[in-house]
Amino acid sequence: MLSISPDAAAGLTGEWIPRATGRHTVVPPPAPERPAPPPSVVAALVSRHNAGLSLGRLGRWAEAGEVHRAVAAEREHVLGPDHPDTLASRYEVGFTLSRTGRPADALREYGRVAEGRERTLGAEHLETLAARQEMAYVLGQLGRHFEAHQVYTQVLAVRERAAGPDHPDTLRCRHNLAFNLSRLGRLEDSYRLAREVAAARARVLGPTHPDTLVTWYEVAYALGQLGRWPEALATYREVADARTRALGADHPDTLAARYEVGISLGRLGRSAEALELYRALIDDRTRVNGPADPETLRARHGLGVNLGRLGRWEEALVEARDVCAIRERVLGGDHPDTLVSRREVAVGLGWLGRWPDALTEYRRVASAREQVLGPDHPDTLASRNDEAHCLEQLGRGTEAVELYRRVAALRQQRAAGAH
Repeated sequence: MLSISPDAAAGLTGEWIPRATGRHTVVPPPAPERPAPPPSVVAALVSRHNAGLSLGRLGRWAEAGEVHRAVAAEREHVLGPDHPDTLASRYEVGFTLSRTGRPADALREYGRVAEGRERTLGAEHLETLAARQEMAYVLGQLGRHFEAHQVYTQVLAVRERAAGPDHPDTLRCRHNLAFNLSRLGRLEDSYRLAREVAAARARVLGPTHPDTLVTWYEVAYALGQLGRWPEALATYREVADARTRALGADHPDTLAARYEVGISLGRLGRSAEALELYRALIDDRTRVNGPADPETLRARHGLGVNLGRLGRWEEALVEARDVCAIRERVLGGDHPDTLVSRREVAVGLGWLGRWPDALTEYRRVASAREQVLGPDHPDTLASRNDEAHCLEQLGRGTEAVELYRRVAALRQQRAAGAH
């Protein structure tokens, strides 16, 4: 949902502090001093580094990653592995990895940067903290929210002490902490902290600053998770209006806020209004991003869901099938968005009384989720419950009961494993 970037210093690598094996520590002789490279070589690497940054600003993350990896390797060769420029390149490699769906690789890269900066700059240096904060962000991407929470709280304590509670870097860390709290299920804590950060950012940066609006967006998300949809709707609308004025009607963040307005309207049972909103949003997304862009398809999915809520199931089924086919072609058959669309196809078939066809689709979703996520993942279990419900509708009660029992046992197993 958010594009904002984000430690437990102990336990992440296990290699930061080597243990002595005897009573006497052997001190290795100092390494010979590395000869300074020619200024022209350094300047050329700076130029290529900046080119990589420019590619990132254009959203061309894969190309940016290739540039930064090459520059990092050359800088390590001519400047050394712990030189600030080498570590800056490695930091950017980590950033591109996290933006191209490779959070585990990004975590390893940020870990190397954090270690190097801690050795050369100290544990509480701003550059070290920046690397550790990015480690927390990718831990969140990996679903390791408890570890991310530990990192954020440690980094935040240092930032508050060193820079003060209202420094932009401190507020950014507090924003990320609020985001992560909601993923830990601590919704009230997340809401309270997000409101505090939004108020502070409005005071420090201004009420229409993009960072302020990102935090208000997070406030709205927390309100929705708490079931406070009227307040969530009002907040999303305020964010959408402010982003239209500050960033423009076609900016991705403006369009994202409009999508969330549609979600809120649907949750409040105002599906006719949601339908109108999604039709306009689909037109804008198609014009700005193209008809097969994931965000265009997400808006079309929202349209289909609300057609179903209005009882227009034939239209909903046509929309769900079309979106599912495009998602399968663009994203792949096992992509989470594709499987959500396939489930929507099954729901439509069920409402139209076509239960044998619905069962086929529900089973395809359940099998794919089991293969990709594992048999006891919550999404897999939800799909198996759908399958059991479908079996009931077909009069196959014995099979349905057996499947419900399997799901209950897997839930119990998973809950026991969590303690």
